[in-house]
Amino acid sequence: MARKLAKSQHEQIHNMIIRKQRPHLIAEAASCSKRGVYRIKEKLQRFGTTSLLTRAGRPRSIPPEILDSLCEHLLDHPELYHHEMVDFLQERFQLHVTVSSVRRALISCGWSKKKIGGIAKARNPDLRDLYSHNTSGRWRVTL
Repeated sequence: MARKLAKSQHEQIHNMIIRKQRPHLIAEAASCSKRGVYRIKEKLQRFGTTSLLTRAGRPRSIPPEILDSLCEHLLDHPELYHHEMVDFLQERFQLHVTVSSVRRALISCGWSKKKIGGIAKARNPDLRDLYSHNTSGRWRVTL
């Protein structure tokens, strides 16, 4: 399998294709094969000029600042189900999203129910006091 081209190589090939350079000259300048130049040229014609330099796929339905707010809300309420998170986003931001998009958004930022529960327990002062009490050494038996 051939190595992947760097972003700078893609930009160079893209610019040379726009300037109507010959494929063998483009391949020589960008250190790639003519076949790679033809493939990139075909993608440019089929998908437009920005498809090579940006992420593919549809845009996210939950913007990053709203996702941050949802994560902060989950720290206070770790027991929420996904449909309750959808209701929260609807009430607070008037944002209509699906349960699947909430799940995908949480996965993309590395959150899971298990992780949320652990973070919430770490922030609970009663549980922190209990942990420090259990590990303080007063209950150790010395022989």
